[in-house]
Amino acid sequence: MARAGTRSGRATDAAGGGPPRPTNRTRQAAPGPEPGEKGVSVRDGEPRNFLQCCLLLLLRERPAHGYDLYERLGPFGVADGEPTAVYRRLRALEQAGMVRSEWELSDIGPARRTYHLTERGDALLRSRGDALAETRRRLDYYLGRHARAAAPPRAPSRQGAVPRAP
Repeated sequence: MARAGTRSGRATDAAGGGPPRPTNRTRQAAPGPEPGEKGVSVRDGEPRNFLQCCLLLLLRERPAHGYDLYERLGPFGVADGEPTAVYRRLRALEQAGMVRSEWELSDIGPARRTYHLTERGDALLRSRGDALAETRRRLDYYLGRHARAAAPPRAPSRQGAVPRAP
């Protein structure tokens, strides 16, 4: 799907159908953890570098081509309809030594890169998993307190009340 104008800061498809999608320019960063605080900072309800974490996890499950990874990201809700973001992140991960790639020749189409997780990428994946687990613990605690605070107030108990005279 081609992107049309983004004058308002929101992308629409070329045919003009469908609701506008937020672009990276329109997203507002939420404050991250305080210095020295454990956990993962969150932006727009999504942990920072979550796409990176998801790609590393998918490559831990099995080596894959970029587009295969893009398709498998759907349930995580991070691909945002933009395969180019996935390819950019894969290149950055490769430059950082977290993944490696090799060209695979094909008889029926162009050569494709197959990405593999490196030991360094596996170590980062474990570290991020621990950080996400800590963030989840903190969010569960917050959401439990939020649910109690946001619940409608209970009516005062009439137990033991003196009956009113008619």
